[in-house]
Amino acid sequence: MSDSPVTTLRTSRLGAASTCEACGANSLLSFNWHHAIERGTADGLNHVATFREWQTLRRGQLFRCGVCNEVWYLDAGPGNLTHVQPERLPLVLAWNENAITLSAANLATVDSIGPTPPDVYGNGRERRVTPCQVTTHSGERYDKAFLCVQADAPVASHINFRLGSEIADVKESPFALPRAVREASSRAYEIRMGYSPTLIEMPDGAKFIMNGMTSFMAAPGYEASQARLASGGDMSLEAAPRFVETPDDVIYFIIDGAPDWSADMYSDGPVTSPPPKTVPSVRKTWWQRITGCFV
Repeated sequence: MSDSPVTTLRTSRLGAASTCEACGANSLLSFNWHHAIERGTADGLNHVATFREWQTLRRGQLFRCGVCNEVWYLDAGPGNLTHVQPERLPLVLAWNENAITLSAANLATVDSIGPTPPDVYGNGRERRVTPCQVTTHSGERYDKAFLCVQADAPVASHINFRLGSEIADVKESPFALPRAVREASSRAYEIRMGYSPTLIEMPDGAKFIMNGMTSFMAAPGYEASQARLASGGDMSLEAAPRFVETPDDVIYFIIDGAPDWSADMYSDGPVTSPPPKTVPSVRKTWWQRITGCFV
């Protein structure tokens, strides 16, 4: 997001060789277009000059490499130019055809479930994700799905995106953790490289550890909705708790809107405790702020 205190200058795929020496496709995932221009180095300017404007989208712009013709997407926020995998391009073009919204009833359900916030380091601020069960207009049902609010095109290759226009109905997912548990996982600080633990327990006393932002739990014999934060948070138990495995079959159904992470990031308050703010007599929900409507 443009208001993030950190600007990612470059992301690359480890161990991958470029298929094009000019644009770096395959090994280079994205780079910050504005930084490359503002820095003004010969390498940076030559790299930017490689790309040719191809198509303006309803948000952002598509470029093609002047050498290999690979497609790249320039977002409208921080200015990252991201490689668009060939198999992802049809989805991006379909996303561009029409604005994508949900019915007021489905949005109200999403609001009642509540989102999983970004972590304390800002990871995840570019989208607002809410775990849910989705039924599509064609009758498909997905028990592990995210309703994903984001402003830019669905170009991130590591995310399984589908269009929110496919959604017929939204309900609570049987695999979604309670909101308070998910929010606690987002507030966890890293105590070792890549390890931000939160301890939870089940009604039978079994304990599990979540690592970082966690939304779903699919452990045989347990219902995710019954998970609670463990009292005391003891991480040095004699019997090591099991980890909550992150499912790899989650689908992100994308709709238009600003993620709108603000003072309401957590339902029980932010990580720190700033002075209390005056609460207006009429408060819009996040989706009412996005759509500009009341119900």
